[in-house]
Amino acid sequence: MLKGNKAVLLETNIVDQLNSNKIDEDITQLTSSDNIWEFLGLVLLLVIILIATYYTTKWIGKAKAGQLKSSNFELIDSYRISPNKMLQIVKVADKYIVIAVGKDFTEYITELDESQVKLREGQSNDNISFKKILEKLKDKNDSGAKQID
Repeated sequence: MLKGNKAVLLETNIVDQLNSNKIDEDITQLTSSDNIWEFLGLVLLLVIILIATYYTTKWIGKAKAGQLKSSNFELIDSYRISPNKMLQIVKVADKYIVIAVGKDFTEYITELDESQVKLREGQSNDNISFKKILEKLKDKNDSGAKQID
């Protein structure tokens, strides 16, 4: 009989605790702080992924630039004939070759002499920075605005 009363007393005690607001507030506070830590962890993970992406892209860019500088191939000019077709002048070693490039094909057309090829001024894009290009565009826009006035 005593055991039965203790069980009923424990049962009512547990029910009272569950119904009280004190336990609910503690659970809510714990959940809120867990959410904050989870959010901060996700933000930190995002920052780490962005930094890794930046340095990986930079490393791949340097590797590709090194390949292009030591390459025997150089694209001199290209002309789009249609959305899927274009003509390109490619310098291969010391020869200039005209090729047709399409969606599913590349075709040799002819070889040009060096005297037949007109190189654009400033053709080499080795050391041109974005800042210099932006300044040139700003100067052009400023001079165009002055002429209108």
